[in-house]
Amino acid sequence: MTRRTVLAAGGGLAMWAAKVTTADVVVYGATPGGIAAAVAAARLGRTVVLCALEDHIGGIVSNGLTNADIGKRQAVGGFFYEFTRRVVKYYEEMDKGNPARPNVKLCRDGYWYEANAAEKIFHQMIGEQGGRITLLLGKELKRARVRGGRLVEIEAGGVTLRGAAFVDATYEGDLAAMAGVPFRTGREGRAEYNEPHAGKIYMKFRGTELLPGSTGEADNATQGYCFRFHVTNVPAYRVPIEKPANYNRADYVATLEDIRAGRATKFRDVIQVYAMPNGRFELNSDHVHPNTGAPSESLDLTEDIWEWPTATPAKRKQLYERVRTHNVGLIWLLQNDAEVPEKIREDARQWGWHKEEWVANGHVPRQVYVRQGRRILGEYVLTERDGDIDAAMGRAKVQPTSIAVIEWEFDPHGHHKYDPKHPGVREGYFYVSHEPFQVPYGVLVPRKVDGLLVPVACSCSHVAYNALRMEPVFMALGEACGIAAHVAQQQGVPLRRVPVREVQALLVERRGVITFDEDLPFGDAAFAAFQYLGARGLGKGYKTLRGAPVTRADGAERLSRILGFEGKPFKAPGGDGAAVLRGSELAAWLRGAGYKATGGEGELDLTGFATAVYAALRPAG
Repeated sequence: MTRRTVLAAGGGLAMWAAKVTTADVVVYGATPGGIAAAVAAARLGRTVVLCALEDHIGGIVSNGLTNADIGKRQAVGGFFYEFTRRVVKYYEEMDKGNPARPNVKLCRDGYWYEANAAEKIFHQMIGEQGGRITLLLGKELKRARVRGGRLVEIEAGGVTLRGAAFVDATYEGDLAAMAGVPFRTGREGRAEYNEPHAGKIYMKFRGTELLPGSTGEADNATQGYCFRFHVTNVPAYRVPIEKPANYNRADYVATLEDIRAGRATKFRDVIQVYAMPNGRFELNSDHVHPNTGAPSESLDLTEDIWEWPTATPAKRKQLYERVRTHNVGLIWLLQNDAEVPEKIREDARQWGWHKEEWVANGHVPRQVYVRQGRRILGEYVLTERDGDIDAAMGRAKVQPTSIAVIEWEFDPHGHHKYDPKHPGVREGYFYVSHEPFQVPYGVLVPRKVDGLLVPVACSCSHVAYNALRMEPVFMALGEACGIAAHVAQQQGVPLRRVPVREVQALLVERRGVITFDEDLPFGDAAFAAFQYLGARGLGKGYKTLRGAPVTRADGAERLSRILGFEGKPFKAPGGDGAAVLRGSELAAWLRGAGYKATGGEGELDLTGFATAVYAALRPAG
């Protein structure tokens, strides 16, 4: 090779695979975030290769995490909201002719679904793109080539993939790491970003007090992983749960002690159970409940999985088997162990694997729930402090390059096994509420390496990541990556120099959320205007108040904030500040600031104000 080249993969220059595929966008990782990136780019006319190590698509969503972790549903729209609409249609078709519509009800407006249903819908969305998406599965990433500081091609499973833009949508950030992007694992210390909940910590679930032992020290511990099994209690579909070959009763000492002490008296005192459509129930690890002090342990496996984020695929297969043995073994214990009271065993034995789910994998998920892998260091590091409330605005600070919103609690799971010296808690596990806050574009953009965006293993502190790490948000960030890849090629600029306002305009016009307002429906005619301007300080608090009249003083204050974020100082002409602002006057203000604008004599409410300002400011591209 005559050009200056870095071959990142562990070992000097090597012969690249003979088969070469070129696309506008190459996405590695067929997680929901990767699928969203691929579909978003394809819908804008780009050719895409969606490549993955696994032999299936959908990540953990097609492997059991099927009740969407989203509390405030107005916080994520776009691709994810479209996905939920398709879920509703899927179950409407299933329930056709049944007036009770049981599955439509259980899907909870499309936010809960079967794993196989999610996978089918993802395939449907990919297949609708007119052949612009090439799907390559079962391809292990082997090399990443960086030339002149820019990622230009990768080798995966014997195929060389070249692209104008790359997206690493793996849970672990494997492509970014292979390309030489700096990253972190584990936890920062409390002092690094002045985060109250960073580092080693003991807290009651939903508590506010740091308990003894909370040193705030940094470490390389990773929170627990588990499976999101789907089970059934319908005999015709129930497959017995067998004792794992490497079953180790010592794994469940804390659970047996909970049972002896009377803290656990039924299956649901140890493992969470959620009713899903079509006779399925999803299982999840449970936290320690402050009122009972149980379960001390659940499905989460800690410590044994700490090396997962940076492990090889071969090592991860071994860790997968360890988590599988541990998780299946806990259920088997509750169903069969002689020390477990018969009442609990009888309750537990109602459950079995569903015979129609993951048939080729023994009816258990093909992937472990990797709650956190690597976190890249990007142009912006999101921290717990980004959720602080700006007193002047009555909401978290305005991020003018916002491309998504976080609303889920700061929710890391335990990092160490249960320690009886700290009863009623697991080290590292807390659940702390906050107001919704915006995610700036810079979290996607890695330091040092161009040509790459990272929507899943993105740039966050440990604490912030544990509010962001929900699949709806990964889909929102993936959609932003697909749009950004398109805009970068359209404008002929690197991904880190993309005009983010153009990405934002395309996002919000697809009902993507970059500003949280609790009173703004996805179908509102002014949705895009309120979203776009919300990233420029349009409103205070978390309500648009879109039907309220706008006075001259109020309009001038809002426009001054908006144009300030655009780098254009504005001072309204004098006059009666209490008078209701008219469209013609607002148009004159906008023209004075250098924008094209027209407006009638009618009085403006906030919807009219936002619509007019957005029409003037919206990027022409």
